[in-house]
Amino acid sequence: MSYTPPDPLQYNFCPSCGDRLVVHDDGERHQPHCRRCRRFFYHNPVPATCCFVRRDDGALLLVRRGVEPCKGEWSLPGGFMEVGENPEESARRELFEETGLRGGRFRLIGASARPSAISGAILVLGYLVEGWEGELRAGSDVSEVRFYALADRPNLVFTVHRDLLETYDALFP
Repeated sequence: MSYTPPDPLQYNFCPSCGDRLVVHDDGERHQPHCRRCRRFFYHNPVPATCCFVRRDDGALLLVRRGVEPCKGEWSLPGGFMEVGENPEESARRELFEETGLRGGRFRLIGASARPSAISGAILVLGYLVEGWEGELRAGSDVSEVRFYALADRPNLVFTVHRDLLETYDALFP
């Protein structure tokens, strides 16, 4: 069964007061605007994080998605930031939730932003995890966790993860 994502979110009504939005000039371009709340609504990227966990032999940790979208496909451990988190906290939480591993030092190695059929656009910050501990297990949102040598890596389902993997491979050949 193939996955068909929903159409990108379109704002028609204010989520705070329920009034119909009008298109209004914000000083740079025309955006949906609520007259009552005096607020513009933008189509900004949704922030997310992903983690690069490698063993001493260079093998990289990947996770098989256990939920839609893209159930059964491989990706880096990670996910969307939650309100109140900074990016590193998001990466730490997602790593633990999905793999059971607790990361030591998290080092930002890159960012990728791409259009997304699900959220309109996504901005993913990729972190190298230096030093980790715990018992590897498939946690929330994943059905399998596995280390892959460079020659054996499966294709990653998300374009932003593939972008960041290129950065990782250039930094750590």
